[in-house]
Amino acid sequence: MVTDKGVALSAMAHQVAKRVRCLRDFLDLLSEHAQYVQWPDAVLPEPDIRHIAVAAGNDPGGGPAILFDRIRGYPGKRLAVNVHGSFANLAILMGQPKTATVRELFFDLIKRWGSDQPLLEWVATDQAPIFENVREKDFNLYELLPLHRINASDGGFYIGKACVVSRDPLDPDEFGKQNVGIYRIQPMGGDTFTLLSIPSHDMGRHIMAAEQNGKPLHISVMLGNHPAMVLFAATPVGYEESEYAYASQMMGAPLRLTKAANGTDILADSEILIEAELLLNHRETEGPFGEFPGSYSGVRKVPLFRITRIAHRTDPIFESIYIGKGWTEHDTLIGLNTSAPVYAQLKKDFPEVEAVNAMYQHGMTAVISVRNRYGGFAKSVAMRALGTPHGLMYLKNIILVDETVDPFNLNDVMWALSTRTRATDIIVLPNMAMVPIDPSAEVPGKGHHLIIDATSFVAPDNLGADPHLVERPHSAEIDALAQRLRELQQGGVT
Repeated sequence: MVTDKGVALSAMAHQVAKRVRCLRDFLDLLSEHAQYVQWPDAVLPEPDIRHIAVAAGNDPGGGPAILFDRIRGYPGKRLAVNVHGSFANLAILMGQPKTATVRELFFDLIKRWGSDQPLLEWVATDQAPIFENVREKDFNLYELLPLHRINASDGGFYIGKACVVSRDPLDPDEFGKQNVGIYRIQPMGGDTFTLLSIPSHDMGRHIMAAEQNGKPLHISVMLGNHPAMVLFAATPVGYEESEYAYASQMMGAPLRLTKAANGTDILADSEILIEAELLLNHRETEGPFGEFPGSYSGVRKVPLFRITRIAHRTDPIFESIYIGKGWTEHDTLIGLNTSAPVYAQLKKDFPEVEAVNAMYQHGMTAVISVRNRYGGFAKSVAMRALGTPHGLMYLKNIILVDETVDPFNLNDVMWALSTRTRATDIIVLPNMAMVPIDPSAEVPGKGHHLIIDATSFVAPDNLGADPHLVERPHSAEIDALAQRLRELQQGGVT
């Protein structure tokens, strides 16, 4: 199969793309690969759901998706967690064997990356499953959703895995400026909720534009979504680039869209839709919340939204997530798709860049492998990484390694740090912009960037006494032999 941008996908990827149109389809597919569990026992919203989600996240290689349908206090409600909680699940979504390595998944994602041409199929509103049940008044989030605290000391119930759609208030007709992002949402009442964003996020820009210009801002909160859409709603793409385009091109198949009543474009097959409007210049106190760095963010004044309409499929699935001290589903969900745009942006200016591993705490630590053009070259690559949209706020620690070092193999990275780093290869840039929830920040929103150059010495560097390295064999032949060994382990072909 070849997508509109000319990328050839495997036969298995083609089959997955044709089959998976929504969350329910993906859960069925995961079940066939023993990556799905329907929890058999009745559970309490707290702490049972949290503890089971943590147990699944402790296996980032193969933890299954879990569906709860016997939740005490919420009869008839269904909740899914850990849908993106393992690399096996991501591999299945991409049409790969579930034993595919993280490195293999990265390069498969890179192969599919970079199109601004969405593959879309438009569905009439009266044919869209999302509108099977519609409510125009008497909204009550506490009745609609099996809400619970994600972490024990959260300041309230949270919705942590919604895809939120908004249009630029100053250019509402421009499809590319329509944002689909994941932001933390705290219900403040049956018909209101807060949404936390920061100015560097597209949603943050939309909120500021609306309030500065007195323009309305209507949003659609989608819950229980196509698994590829969730991946790219968490991906730092450009402001005028469409998350719908990236998600559809990654799958190599059209996404089914329809129109919400407020004019936003939404997925036709999502489980639950909450339409809302921003209450201009109104703030509500929210938090604390157990965030992805593994710490509680403090109490903040956050924009408030009022619900205008709710729709959902019959017997909907509320998809949630555990976020906290890693490794969690949050890390698997955003890891590879944080690495990919940083790689793509670096590769344009520095073709010597081989791979980027920005999987740790949303890229707060990233490992970049690069072919050194000359002494000191790798440090310039790091500086460019700090100028990317994601690097500006998130890339706190950057480790540079040679092209022969696998940035996804921490043994390799530790070897490079141990044998290649000199005192002059360490740079600290203090008092820089940084994501406000960095727990090490003395002032929220400011911090440091640390660059460690662990690449090999190249002229005009002083090579030192023992500069010659053992060359560990690495080639396509070695990769093929490793795959053969995995097949033999699993009783496959010989």
